[in-house]
Amino acid sequence: MESSGRPLSARLLSLLKNGQWDKDDVVKLFKALVEQFNGRNEEFPTWMMKILYQVEIHKISVSDLTLNGEIVDDVEDKINKISKTTEEKTLDEILWEIKEQAVIDEKTMAEVKDIVSSVSKCLSASSAPHLQGIKQSLFQLCKAVEKTMKLKPRLTQMVSWCILVLSESSRLVQVGTGEGKSCIVAMFAAYQVRMGKTPDIISSSPVLAERDCREWLRFYKELNITADVNTNKSKDKELKECYECQVVYGTSDSFAGDFLRQRFHRRDVRPKREFQCVIVDEVDSLMLDKGLEVVYLNTDMPLMESLNGILAKIWLIINQVKFLDTGEILGPIQSFHQVLSDIINEKENTDKASIVKNAADAAKLDKASVAETEAFLTIFATNFPDYLFKIYQEDPDGTLKKLKEISPTVTIRRQEISVLLLGNGKCRSVYYKEDSLVQSLTKIMKKCLLSESKNQNKSCIPGMEDLINGKVQIWIENALQATKMTLGHEYILHDNEVVPVDYKCTGVVQNNMRWGEGLQQFLQMKHQTKLSNMSLITNFMSNVGLFKKYNDQIYGITGTLGDQTELDMLKKLYNGMKTCNIPSFRRRKLYELEGLVVSEEDEWIRTICDAVQHQVFPTVYRGPRAALIICETINRAEMFHKTLADTISKDKLKLYVNNNMNNSTVIDKTVEGGDVIIATNLAGRGTDLKVCKSVNEAGGLFVLQTFLPLNIRVEQQAFGRTARQGSPGSAQLIMCDSHFSESVKLVMDLKTSLPSLLSHVEHLTMILKSCLKNTLSTQSLFEETVYCYLNKRSSQTHKAMILALTGFLNMESAPFMGCNLAEAKDARKILVKIRLSRFLEKDVAKISKEEELFSIYLDILDQIYEDDVFPDQRDVIVSSLHECWGLWLLMNSSEEKPIEMQKEKLKVDLSNAKQKLFSKQSPSSMVYYYIRSGNNLREQRCLKESMDMYTKALEEDASGSIIPLYNRALATIMKKDAGYIARALADLEKAVIAIDLYKLQLASIHILVKSSSHEPSTEADNLLTKQIHVKFVIVDQLKINIQDAVMKLKRAERRGDDVRLLEKHVIFLAKDFLKRTIGRRNISLAEGLALHLIEDFTKTATIRRGDVNVIEKYVQHFFGNRPEGRREDVNMNESLSFEPLDDFIRSSQRNLVELLREYEYFMSLGLDTIFELDTIFSVSGYISKIFKTPV
Repeated sequence: MESSGRPLSARLLSLLKNGQWDKDDVVKLFKALVEQFNGRNEEFPTWMMKILYQVEIHKISVSDLTLNGEIVDDVEDKINKISKTTEEKTLDEILWEIKEQAVIDEKTMAEVKDIVSSVSKCLSASSAPHLQGIKQSLFQLCKAVEKTMKLKPRLTQMVSWCILVLSESSRLVQVGTGEGKSCIVAMFAAYQVRMGKTPDIISSSPVLAERDCREWLRFYKELNITADVNTNKSKDKELKECYECQVVYGTSDSFAGDFLRQRFHRRDVRPKREFQCVIVDEVDSLMLDKGLEVVYLNTDMPLMESLNGILAKIWLIINQVKFLDTGEILGPIQSFHQVLSDIINEKENTDKASIVKNAADAAKLDKASVAETEAFLTIFATNFPDYLFKIYQEDPDGTLKKLKEISPTVTIRRQEISVLLLGNGKCRSVYYKEDSLVQSLTKIMKKCLLSESKNQNKSCIPGMEDLINGKVQIWIENALQATKMTLGHEYILHDNEVVPVDYKCTGVVQNNMRWGEGLQQFLQMKHQTKLSNMSLITNFMSNVGLFKKYNDQIYGITGTLGDQTELDMLKKLYNGMKTCNIPSFRRRKLYELEGLVVSEEDEWIRTICDAVQHQVFPTVYRGPRAALIICETINRAEMFHKTLADTISKDKLKLYVNNNMNNSTVIDKTVEGGDVIIATNLAGRGTDLKVCKSVNEAGGLFVLQTFLPLNIRVEQQAFGRTARQGSPGSAQLIMCDSHFSESVKLVMDLKTSLPSLLSHVEHLTMILKSCLKNTLSTQSLFEETVYCYLNKRSSQTHKAMILALTGFLNMESAPFMGCNLAEAKDARKILVKIRLSRFLEKDVAKISKEEELFSIYLDILDQIYEDDVFPDQRDVIVSSLHECWGLWLLMNSSEEKPIEMQKEKLKVDLSNAKQKLFSKQSPSSMVYYYIRSGNNLREQRCLKESMDMYTKALEEDASGSIIPLYNRALATIMKKDAGYIARALADLEKAVIAIDLYKLQLASIHILVKSSSHEPSTEADNLLTKQIHVKFVIVDQLKINIQDAVMKLKRAERRGDDVRLLEKHVIFLAKDFLKRTIGRRNISLAEGLALHLIEDFTKTATIRRGDVNVIEKYVQHFFGNRPEGRREDVNMNESLSFEPLDDFIRSSQRNLVELLREYEYFMSLGLDTIFELDTIFSVSGYISKIFKTPV
């Protein structure tokens, strides 16, 4: 417990620094309290600190305690009275605060006052027939709330409701945290229904959407209004019934996703619902921080797997790059001969004879030492005077040492080439800027890919050369970015997958989000988790696009609208939008302590730990409090959790950093004295911590933000976790300046001019020398005079005490130069303006352009369904058109062309694609149209046409020949025309060779990724190996199936027999694999269980040939329909975690599901059926064999 010495001066100083009291008023308050203390039988410092602490925590201002400029006589009673008051503000007080903002006209304010005052007077009655129009509506809604929710709407809630109702167009209102936003939302939604509209209510998370809908359902039923939530529906019928309700709760993801399901996937989920009116909770987050977030539905695009080999090669090269502390960047290790050849080949006007001679000399350098290479360059530079070579060698400590510069004596403009010589003919290029490195690596990769393409006489990725050339540089940039990203900062590993973390704004682990442009794949390679394919986005909707569908009927509520810059941006983005700040219903008692910026990280950690311990441990003037520490990243939160464990008991220390974990001990428990919650921004927006009475009496929850938030809204959301509904609370920022982003540091440096610094050098030096000494001396002097006064109370000792206090406060209020919080916040404000300017001018413009193009594509898609051309081939045509559109967008969206020109180009290109598809031709060199079409024709028994399609697929792409060869053999056997056995045999034998080549490609990717790894061993290390192994298992089983068919076809050919065909679902390969594996050795429990599960699944589940949603069927078969999940988002690991199974059985299930998932992938490539053969005796065949004339 704190002693009663120095804390008295600390309490007085706290009022000066944090309570918005000036030093003269602090002195006046102290004098008044000293006079009031006279005659008391209490310890003066303890009594004084208790009183001053009440002033502090209840945010009591000097105006509350003064009358005619002087402190009131009964100051202690006045302070106690203010501390205990729980009175709510009057209607006039609320309206006056709103009027001060000058955002609502006088007429509307008068209407609001008339409506609210009239209704509030009648709420004690059961009815109010004299009220008409809006007044009657508000009265009925308030009574419904009172009846069903057992609470009476506050004046601030009624005022908020009126302002929304009286707004002719979009309106955003700021309602403080804990002020009852969900009640305002429900009442306003009910009013919109009464006006004939169907409002959509968008929350920031599915948890909040489902909670609010559940809690307010009784209210809606009381008013005969139907309501539902769209985030927990898994079937089309359920979604359709949901959207037939008058009020629908959900998230922006679910609303956008269901629109895409209706328009793009043609599923009947919301056929009649229009975008009439939207009410958005946490509107600032969804419109500003997440405005550019895009929802898209997964579409199987098998062609993207071909890119994994290129990404693996890029990853290998990038992991050879080395960033030195001195600023230089070392490129990948190359042969010096190759580097020199590339330099020569870049010069078009170089003498050809010299090139040949020097290239021949360079070939001798493959094993050359550093000295030999240096000698060669001296000769080379004489022949090529337009080059300047800077030669480096690496010292043992890793720094670069310049050996020499090699250049001719002639003075001309030369190309500078920096090289680190390694000996043995090897070197690294030295770069001084990352842009130069990226450009160089792009050239290396393009040359490598061009060489491979020539060697194969065909691109390894058919029809994608333009895409690759256009994207290689972006992939290289993202590979570099992946090396800089940190586990536990920008992402985590969850369910053995790389999952982004929105650490800047909400702290949420974004389970359904994946990075694009190869970044996701590079991070998967970094940790050797399962490797996914890059997405080819064919359908999408951004939050901006979703909200704009509601035109001027956007109504939003949030606790933080932000500063004027952000408000102005919203008004530009959504025409006609207006804003208003609703006052709190009680006086807000948030006490902000002075922020600190600490230079050294170790000191920063100590400062934070000391601040937390000071707040949570009891003192002589208060009981124990509780603290919430908000960290920027998961890693830092875990670090503080470990550090504080030395001083805070384990049962009091709680970690809240991951929404995938069970956080009930934090969010569902009452916060008690001594509790310390260490969290990320996850504990900011939307988290409602329940604080016990004793903690509130001791000063409430203490919130400590340990970093500079992205913007003022994120900061306010964090501080909004305390001082709720009139309870006290305090908050503080303590930051380390080395953690500031590079952009913040740059702006701070630019704002600090040299003349300004020079003019303050003398003043700064003086303060640095005397500050500590004087602070300690004036503080000690004040404490000594207090001691003297208490021992001998006289006018002299009283005067000395007051003079000492005045001197102490004067010293503490002196200006101090240095890196402070105000400078950092100013820099942040500038960056927010820059970011918002880019957001509006570039980012929004780009996504709006893409959504306009997508709208054109949807119209074309509608026309295909309306025309109903080739209905039996429509699914094949549409899937192929999706593929074309996705590639078109990927290659054209970044072009800086007018939107109208791009629209016309899209219409022409898609029209040409349609005509080709209607003519049964692939619109590009993508072969999957031919395979899909061939499968469709085969199912219709159009076997010749089917075989023609498979043949076209083989002609277009020899590298992906396994499935068209296998399927053509199947169609050939089904047709059974003359010579069918020989033709089928030829196809199947080629398919075996193609399988071996495919396995070599997979092994190559595996080797490249494994050899690139610099990460320490993790639990997920074997996931990539397991994935490759599963793919091997599948193609090996297909190979066995083919070899069995080949054997029987050869037997039939030899004997003159026919063959009988048995077609099966591809999943039966898994069953056959398990049987073969178990049959070869002693069966283990895991293998037996897997065989039992797959046998039960194939026997009792309804599986038809051509079914592709095997995983979905498997989950539904074993676990039933789970309303918690969406059909597209089935997470097998999460489904399993709910079952009362032990780890062993769950592991068997997961392994089996991974196998089924890979089978699904091969089915998406066109492997829709497997077949087995039996030979059957043929009389005609037998006779022809007997009488066949030998050649």
